[in-house]
Amino acid sequence: MSKRVFAVTADVNNYLILQETELEMSVQLTTGDLYILDGTPKIKDWEAVHVDWLIVPGETGLTVPDIAAWGATIFAIPEKVSRILEPSLKDSCELLPLTLDGEAWHVVHILSCLEALDEERSTRNMRNGKPSRTRRFNKLVLNSDAITTRGLFRVKGVGLTTYCADVEGGFYELVKQNNLKGLKFREVELS
Repeated sequence: MSKRVFAVTADVNNYLILQETELEMSVQLTTGDLYILDGTPKIKDWEAVHVDWLIVPGETGLTVPDIAAWGATIFAIPEKVSRILEPSLKDSCELLPLTLDGEAWHVVHILSCLEALDEERSTRNMRNGKPSRTRRFNKLVLNSDAITTRGLFRVKGVGLTTYCADVEGGFYELVKQNNLKGLKFREVELS
């Protein structure tokens, strides 16, 4: 489907990231109802989560992104950006409601996990006879024929890294066409 595939990460060195408000965290801990975004649909039971920007005293120069990190591996987008990206995300993700200072935002919850790892061409990073927990591969190669989505996806057996393909009408194309800020794209090798 694709000639290029990218690992997608939040640009946390240049843009603010989101966190739950203190009240939201307190409620979650009190009720034991923690938000776990594990690739299974959540929209049925999801209630809007209140978030705010993580401000670190003394840290300056960070700006508000169009696409924000919420935690380490999750992206969030405001309503206006969701209207732009929704055509590319509808088949691989669900958009869950967030609230930021009264403004509607959405969690981009990735549901698509593809069997796209090319085991023969990839090289695992072994430490003490076991695969490394922090960097699983010295060389990661994905099977381009197995990549069948225009949106965001994960790859089974690779971890929580988010990927996207450079295809017509896809996530990568829409981000670039609309000059949306907040993400970094690193091309990965394909077979």
